[in-house]
Amino acid sequence: MVQKLIVPEMASVRTESVRAIIDRLGIAKAAFFFRETMSQSVDYLELKEKMFGEKTAREIYREIKNNQ
Repeated sequence: MVQKLIVPEMASVRTESVRAIIDRLGIAKAAFFFRETMSQSVDYLELKEKMFGEKTAREIYREIKNNQ
């Protein structure tokens, strides 16, 4: 059986991520974290290559599901 991969909306992921960081770090540390990370330019393609290499979206999804 082929399992359908559902990609969440980015706005929803962003909101949930911000909330999780604030909940975990507290507002002061979260603000510092966001200031430091948001002000840096990032080569997302280079980052993607370092993190995932040649893995397919399906392989990444399976890894995430297996680590939950």
